[in-house]
Amino acid sequence: MTLLLTDSDIINESFLEDISNILNTGEIPNLFYKKEDFDELMNKITPFAIKDKIPETPDDLYNYFIS
Repeated sequence: MTLLLTDSDIINESFLEDISNILNTGEIPNLFYKKEDFDELMNKITPFAIKDKIPETPDDLYNYFIS
């Protein structure tokens, strides 16, 4: 897989930081800008996490979502 970026593709410097984080950690910082978005996601994945015997703590649910 190849990701090719040119100077004209980089509109904002923070874009490079986001790309670097995705490639290095697999996560996007500040993916959920609003707390409501994060809460909605946690509510949707909780039944699946319970089925897979994952504790219902916010950190465990988020890690379950990422994996």
